[in-house]
Amino acid sequence: MKIKLNTEKKTLLSLTVFSTITIAIIFGIILPTFNYIKNLERETSGLRLYLEKKYENTRTIRTSKKKIDEIETIVASYPNYLFYRGDELKLITLLENLANNNKVIQKIDSSNLDKFGETVNLSLTINGDYQNILKYLSALEKSNYYLTITNLQLSSAFTPQNNNINATIMNLDILLYVN
Repeated sequence: MKIKLNTEKKTLLSLTVFSTITIAIIFGIILPTFNYIKNLERETSGLRLYLEKKYENTRTIRTSKKKIDEIETIVASYPNYLFYRGDELKLITLLENLANNNKVIQKIDSSNLDKFGETVNLSLTINGDYQNILKYLSALEKSNYYLTITNLQLSSAFTPQNNNINATIMNLDILLYVN
């Protein structure tokens, strides 16, 4: 049985078949591929963010390890700056040498060098020229002891009798940590 189709019907049938195949290709191949690409892009973006976070964590860990090594080196040197029981004479000699080298007069007013705890407190009175007192203070700061200045008081020691307008008195309270 042969169906006779005229040109118009053949064209319409060809167009319908072509449209059906095109729609089938769009919905069967292109749309799923497009969705797959979108999902792949989303997963890739998520993976990239995850890897960036891991990279940042790794960098932070490396930096932290370097800092820990630096801190350990610094902390290892702390015992060199602590005052040890039995070093009382060494400390007093250091203070006297600092006073002599900086041309100031020093007096140890009070201390607890004979009663040891975790800290040693020293009260010093230093007399001299203002510049020399500052040099003394700088030298004390550079000494090999970790010390904390708890009180520092500077006052003029000028009197009409001595005619030295730079004469200064410094009262200094120092805290040393004992090992």
